[in-house]
Amino acid sequence: MELRGLGYIGIATRDVAAWRSLMVDVLGVGDSPGPPGANGDTLYLKMDDRCWRIAVHAGEDEQCAYAGWELPGEEEFDHAVAHLQRSGIKVRPGTDALRAARGVLDVAQFDDPFGNHHELFYGPMVDEFVFVPPSGGSGFVTDGVGLGHALYVVPSCNDALDFFGRVMGFRVTDKFSWGPNGAVFMRSTPRHHSLAYIDLPIPGGPGLNHFMIEAKSLEDVGRAYDRAMDARVNIVNSLGQHSNDPMLSFYVQTPSGFNVELGWKGLMVDDSNWTVRTYTGRGEMWGHRGVFMDDIADAKVG
Repeated sequence: MELRGLGYIGIATRDVAAWRSLMVDVLGVGDSPGPPGANGDTLYLKMDDRCWRIAVHAGEDEQCAYAGWELPGEEEFDHAVAHLQRSGIKVRPGTDALRAARGVLDVAQFDDPFGNHHELFYGPMVDEFVFVPPSGGSGFVTDGVGLGHALYVVPSCNDALDFFGRVMGFRVTDKFSWGPNGAVFMRSTPRHHSLAYIDLPIPGGPGLNHFMIEAKSLEDVGRAYDRAMDARVNIVNSLGQHSNDPMLSFYVQTPSGFNVELGWKGLMVDDSNWTVRTYTGRGEMWGHRGVFMDDIADAKVG
């Protein structure tokens, strides 16, 4: 499966306005009218020349509705769908209405073994004008690497590795080992990881823990951090730097309960000389103080 990273993400929420306030007013992504087939109850958000990258759907639940994984073209898309089916995964073909709502040439939906909703797609709509962040920032790192990454809490990292590696074709970048538990970081582009998962029993339970978007400048991250403090957003991890990326970032809680990370200067992997690494420590070079890392520390057995 020739994935080209996390192309888009969809959120279901009871408070679309709160999501817009966080993503646009604090983190600096832009509003978008969405594709021509857009639903009027959906908030579409931009990060680059794509018609949209984040969709916030009005609904009764608070959850990640889907993660969209991009394929380069029709042949690769058809091959990926057939591969999922051969692997025993139930795939729901896209309808005309769904293709119009996503603004893509084709799309297919499926669930992973842990109940998370995913989509495969190709041929997204693009705009013909340059994206200008509403915050006046420099924009986001997306070209050739997708919108960012998604990290899930799963029952078992070994089971998740079998599915996301063997079935979906992600490559392991590195791992964390904490006694019987751990975390795995996987890539499908030069970005250090487009997908990660952890099997510690942390609050919030299974499902999406956070997604990440990456700013092009350190100043953009710092200014967003100031805006988050001014808006009294719940900052669940202070500014800090991971040991494996080593991205500099902070995390805030979204209106749906899971988190979003805004980072800068994450590692881009050169496949020709990369070797998988295993970490056993806290996972931070400095900072990232707050309830998220405290929850991880409290859940570790050894």
